Formats: sequence, C-alpha cells, structure tokens
Amino acid sequence: MMNDMPIGLMMTLAENEQAMRRFAALSEQERGQVVAKASQATSRAEMKAIVRGLD
Repeated sequence: MMNDMPIGLMMTLAENEQAMRRFAALSEQERGQVVAKASQATSRAEMKAIVRGLD
C-alpha cells in the first residue's frame, strides 16, 4: 500500500499525527479509498482537506 500512496498524502499525514493514526486504523479497503481520492487531488489545499477528513 505504501508504494501506491501519493507522496503528497504521506507528507500531509506526517504533519497531522491524529490523522495518521486514524489512517493506519482504517481497513485496507478504506485506506485504498483515501489513497484513490488523494491521487486525484490537484492542490495542497485539496490534499489537506482529505487528510483533515480523517482527523
């Protein structure tokens, strides 16, 4: 899964410990959905909004 994660998602999760923990607790399917959504993000603000949604 980590190899499929967009670098922007990894970086944004690294800035938000609570969101990172919630992401890690998701099922594989749920993590896949977040990764798919993050892959479509076109800006840092959009990526931050995706990560904030985990918070």
